[in-house]
Amino acid sequence: MIYLQATSQATIVVSIIGAVILFIIPIMLARWYKKVPQGKAIIATGLRGTRVAFERGLFVVPVIEIHERMDLSVKTIEIVRMKEEGLICKDNIRADIKVVFFVRINKDANDIKNVAQAIGCARASDLATLRELFEAKFSEAIKTVGKRFDFVELYDNRVKFNLANQETIGEDLNGKKKDDCTIDNLELTEISYL
Repeated sequence: MIYLQATSQATIVVSIIGAVILFIIPIMLARWYKKVPQGKAIIATGLRGTRVAFERGLFVVPVIEIHERMDLSVKTIEIVRMKEEGLICKDNIRADIKVVFFVRINKDANDIKNVAQAIGCARASDLATLRELFEAKFSEAIKTVGKRFDFVELYDNRVKFNLANQETIGEDLNGKKKDDCTIDNLELTEISYL
């Protein structure tokens, strides 16, 4: 009789532990799984090294790993050269120009890791940081390429100017990629600023 009572108590304890495990483990796994929103990547860092996910998701174990999200969407950097700082063309005509560059992070795990380590996930999508990193390079490319075109040629053949800018800058920018650039505004500088 005592044996049956002990056996039934043990069975109850085992059943309770089994039920707790059946409910707790799925809840823990659901909380540890981090989904990746469209246009973003998740970077997990910890005992298992640095892992990147940008299509599915990944398990991040609390305490031993941390995770951050990185925005992979296209950002625009606008370079404006006007008035005294206008673009000087091949025919020595000064032009007011506004060029928009489209920049994004390469959708490649190594590039995402490099960007995260170099400037951090939050700063990688910050427009002020991107401007700080690339404004001088883009501005110099505009000046260099602008010297190859007469003003009328620049005005009439913007595609050629954009292609020459892309060749001068290149596509890879330390894990980021310049998708395109376009002239948003182009006109002669007023005589008073010459």
